[in-house]
Formats: sequence, C-alpha cells, structure tokens
Amino acid sequence: MSQSQATVLSTTSPLKQIIHAMRAIERGEYHPALLKEFMGDSGDLGKLSQMVDTMAATVSQRETQLTLLNKVIPIGVSLSAEKDFNRLLESLVIEAQNFTHADAGSLYLVEKEKLRFVIVRNTSLDMKMGGTSGVAIPFYPVRMYNEDGSENRSNVVSYAALTHKRIHIADAYAAEGFDFSGTKSFDEKTHYHSKSFFAIPLENKEGNVIGVLQLINAKDPKTGEITPFKDDTVLEALILLATAALDGYIREAALRSEIAKLRIEIDQSRRSKQVDEITETQFFRDLQNKVKKMRGDENQ
Repeated sequence: MSQSQATVLSTTSPLKQIIHAMRAIERGEYHPALLKEFMGDSGDLGKLSQMVDTMAATVSQRETQLTLLNKVIPIGVSLSAEKDFNRLLESLVIEAQNFTHADAGSLYLVEKEKLRFVIVRNTSLDMKMGGTSGVAIPFYPVRMYNEDGSENRSNVVSYAALTHKRIHIADAYAAEGFDFSGTKSFDEKTHYHSKSFFAIPLENKEGNVIGVLQLINAKDPKTGEITPFKDDTVLEALILLATAALDGYIREAALRSEIAKLRIEIDQSRRSKQVDEITETQFFRDLQNKVKKMRGDENQ
C-alpha cells in the first residue's frame, strides 16, 4: 500500500476503512496494513477488523486451493504424460510464465558442469527458440565453474544451481554481486529492457540440480508495469510437478539408452560367440589348410 493511500485512509472513518478493506478482498488486493490501526482495539471495532482479516486469509487460502485443484494439478498430469521431450521443456516455461505473468523465460539443463540453454521465450520480442520452434539457440552454455576450478557465482543461473537457492532480482541494472553484462548486451541489440529476474533451481528427488528455470520481467496484469517476482504456493506446486515430470523423462531416457547399449553388447557378444563356434569346427580348419596349400602352390 502506497503512502498516499495510507494518508487517504487515515482521514476517513473507521467504518469506511473497513468497507475499503472488504472491497480489497473482492479485488484480491487485500493487505493486513489496511486494518492495522484497528487490530489492537479492545472494542467492537477491533473484533470486526480481526474478523475481516481472518476472512481475507480464508478467501486467499480458498483461492489457492481452487487454483491448485483446477489449474496446477491438471498441468502436472499433462506434463507427466507428455512423451515429446521438446514439448515438455517448452510447456514448463510457458506455464511458469503464465502463473508469474513473466514476459520472458529461459530453461537450462545441467550437462557436464555447464548449464545449456534448451528453451528461450520472450513475448514482447516474439522470440521463440528451442523446443518445438525448430529455431536453434545461439547462446553459449553457462559455465558452473571457472577455469581455475572455482565456482562461477557471478551469473544468476549458475549461482542458483550451485547454491540450490532461488534468486530474486528486482532490477538487474541496479543489482550488485552479479555480472549482467550479457543481459545488457542482449538488451542493447534487441532494444529490450531486462529488469526483474527470478532464477529457480530444479532439483530431483535426490536433491541434485538438473536444471534452472529463469523468468524475466514480471508484469502487473492491470497496468503492465514491470514488478519484482514473488514466491507463492501455487508457483511452488507447479515447479515441483514440472520438475518431477522433467526428472522422470530424463531417467526414462537414460534407462532407454542403457537398454540400447546392453542390446548392442549382447549382439556383439553373440556375434563373437558365433564366430568362435565357426572357427573351432573341423570344417573350418580343413578349409584353412586348403587355402594355405593353394597359396603355397601359387608361390612356387
């Protein structure tokens, strides 16, 4: 709540402030600060304020439950059933963008101590790379370790992967401790302005980071203003379900690869055994002796 809003409320009657708070609940904009000055009141005004505050919490919880039931769980089921790896990766980014109102998003997978770009999307720039787009991603992987073996903590996504922590950046151009030179170069070339960042490490059930989801520029749905990202229960559930689907696919692909290798080894072993069985027969020995005799006659 802004200072101007607080000033306006302080000049209105307590009843009007409570009505204002209830209307804020309807709009999904309630904040406890709206009734803070009445919470400690021992009379009816305090009881009424506490009831409204409890109501707001109940409504918020109910909305979260409905969102989980009607949106997140079906998405999780569809992701788990997805057999197209590129579509799975793409859906993970798209759904995360939808829930956070992010203008852009990137997905990285951990490969040999590097974070490889697999999906890049930017709504404002109409940019779609990787996934089902058929457009190759020209960006280099992010190194998790420097040449001297030290951890690369200057990059937001590598920092998230190394520390297993979610990173919120309200304004990349004002942030300290991270190297955003690549981001600034991208902005300069595309005339974009990357501001708020949210890097989320994706961990499998063993606690190993298998990838990082990075979201850029959360937008206020009403004003279009770029705002900082926020953690919430719905996003948490979506990330857990999406990570489980991704991990399951990676494990299944690894298993298929091992089975294929095993089949090749079995085939090679079988062929080797068949060759040995042939070369050990009397017929093959007699044939070898005839060949040797023929070569010897030719050399005379």
